[in-house]
Amino acid sequence: MPGPIDYSLINHQPDLDSAGWWEGTAAHRLLVPSCEDCAYRWFPPGPVCPSCRSMNLGWHEAEGRGVIAGYVVVCHPVLAAFREAVPYVVALVELPDCANANGEPVRIGGVLVDDEDAAAIGAPVEVVYDHAPDDAFVVPRWRVSGEAADGWRFEN
Repeated sequence: MPGPIDYSLINHQPDLDSAGWWEGTAAHRLLVPSCEDCAYRWFPPGPVCPSCRSMNLGWHEAEGRGVIAGYVVVCHPVLAAFREAVPYVVALVELPDCANANGEPVRIGGVLVDDEDAAAIGAPVEVVYDHAPDDAFVVPRWRVSGEAADGWRFEN
């Protein structure tokens, strides 16, 4: 398993666009931005719909299950908070229940709680929540929940 992440070293500053997302994670709800005018969904949050440029935005609650669309194994931490966690896996997770009408997927990045051996493209994952000290903020992470049917795995 990856080592612990020292969340006390992260300067957590939600902005106007991401505040609703962070409020959702605090309640263990995985939210993605959704346009109230054209129903387009995307991630990360932003001030306007990337499809129609509307500012009439809301949130869609995802079920918290997805599939690894890509991943990288981090061996040299960029942030001091991750120093003890290496090696760890950053995965790009496709959320099937958030797909747009045109079939375009919504993908969200996150850190796996599993070892790198569990990561594979196509592997199913489910969201789990990591709490910072004093519950200052809550971070969604991902746990592999099954085997990839025909998944691709990086091998040295």
